[in-house]
Amino acid sequence: MIPLLRSPENLTAFGESASDGVDTAMKLLAHRYRRSVLQYLEDSDGSATLTELAVEIATQDAATEPNAISDHGDVSARERRTARISLHHTHIPKLAAADVIDYESETETVTLRERGQTLLERDDAIRGLGNVE
Repeated sequence: MIPLLRSPENLTAFGESASDGVDTAMKLLAHRYRRSVLQYLEDSDGSATLTELAVEIATQDAATEPNAISDHGDVSARERRTARISLHHTHIPKLAAADVIDYESETETVTLRERGQTLLERDDAIRGLGNVE
């Protein structure tokens, strides 16, 4: 079995008990948008704007690649807006409430916290289990 945590101190990082922490982590990782936000933040040195995250999510949804003419690929303004609304009203608040990210509403800046790094490590461990026969 692959360990999901590096140390016993992290067992209660997301709740009162080890099982609460695992349940919370799984709920946070359950939606693809939240996983994508965390991965994007890690890849972009820990910080991004809500607009940047919405473009990334919409691009993933449309399965397009940014091109030389536009950073948005073939993603419509409507698709970006839909992703932004979903992030703003659902996914960013859930991640912020769990202290996984910080969200500055005035600048619409999202910053990855240490707990977010821990959550990404758990996600990596879970993904690694998919390769077990």
